[in-house]
Amino acid sequence: MNKWIKHEINISKQVLKFKQLYLNIWCDIKTDFPNLQGETGYWHKRNKEKETDEFLKQFFKAIEKFPAEEMERKDWKQKVQLMLDDFIKNSDLISERDKEVLLQDDLIKVTKNFINEVKNFNPNINPEDIGQAIRNVWIMNLIQMLLHQKLQLTPSIFGYSMLYPYTDNYLDNPEIRIEDKLKITDVFEKRLAGDNLKPSDDYEDNLFKLVDKIEEQYDRNIYCEVFESLLCIHHAQGKSLKQQGQLSGPYEKDILGISIEKGGISVLADAYLVNGTLTEKEATFFFGYGVLLQICDDLQDGKEDLQDKHMTIISQLYKKWKLDNITSKLINFTYDLIDDMDFFKGENINELKDVIRKNCILLILFAVASNKKMYSRKYLKQIQKYFPFRTKYMTHLYKKLKKRYSNIKQSYNGVKTDQIILFALGSSDIINPNVS
Repeated sequence: MNKWIKHEINISKQVLKFKQLYLNIWCDIKTDFPNLQGETGYWHKRNKEKETDEFLKQFFKAIEKFPAEEMERKDWKQKVQLMLDDFIKNSDLISERDKEVLLQDDLIKVTKNFINEVKNFNPNINPEDIGQAIRNVWIMNLIQMLLHQKLQLTPSIFGYSMLYPYTDNYLDNPEIRIEDKLKITDVFEKRLAGDNLKPSDDYEDNLFKLVDKIEEQYDRNIYCEVFESLLCIHHAQGKSLKQQGQLSGPYEKDILGISIEKGGISVLADAYLVNGTLTEKEATFFFGYGVLLQICDDLQDGKEDLQDKHMTIISQLYKKWKLDNITSKLINFTYDLIDDMDFFKGENINELKDVIRKNCILLILFAVASNKKMYSRKYLKQIQKYFPFRTKYMTHLYKKLKKRYSNIKQSYNGVKTDQIILFALGSSDIINPNVS
């Protein structure tokens, strides 16, 4: 048995231990209605909707009026910042403390650099794929904050975040045959294990280049856990193929175990790629955070997963049982996990905990709004008290944002629109004209 296989078995044992731990935790979490905060009434929600609509209208109008002259851009930015500050002061979605974390200059700079690198790597990439990758970049930035690191875009953060749209979406695509998916997973596994392979097509070439990025930062002989974790998430993705292609009921397949393993190892790999090594407590938390995000995603995508015959613990229940208990369990799991973060020692750990908790709860509430027919009247009436807006508004907010964004131009006065938005949100970088 070679050195690599021994290491891979060791990290697999860690993953199996965490998987069993969180299976037990999930089963023990109570289904009592959670102790949510921030109850609001009908008219409060209506007022917040009007304020949000007005802010979005003015924000996109400001983007369209981005000045051509360099000297005018500073004043333009100040006006947009004042508009943003006024909105945050009255918003239920984000507080001024949240803004200090979410809109800090280094985080915006990382986002801007990532978008630039993505477009250099693949100019034809789908904007939705960029959005998916950016979400993983932000998770890794959050891990940098928790581990007291400088916020920056490392080669590993770029490489791993871009692997999401290249692997996850490929494996989740119902139009691609299972046989083809199994073939590419076999080739990709060999490259992750360190084999020097020649790509057979453009898709493989891009996959291999992204692994090259990670190898650029981490020596395989020194940071074994980094590459072990990549192999483990690859194996978990392979197991997730069992969730596809046919409908199944509870207990027919280990759907919960597969989801916990895939979600947990995905963020655990994030953390190893950020830091190289982790303590036991850090690894345990990051695995649990991945479980939380995975089940949140499953709740959001329950209807679509069922239509695509992609079985998750949510789609298995969809149209058969109400989602009341599993949603309460998910919210209670969120509170318990975040409350157990005290071993992280940082000046702003409480602010980070608040941001993580609030973001996860909002994800869940928006998912409930989108799947309102899957809840009992009593439960929906109870949880709607804590919605930031009315259910109908929440259901259409993402589509409204997407439509507004699609209606503006790709650039103004020689500057790409995504760069203008980042500048408006606080980037201190000088925006250089970008010829289309």
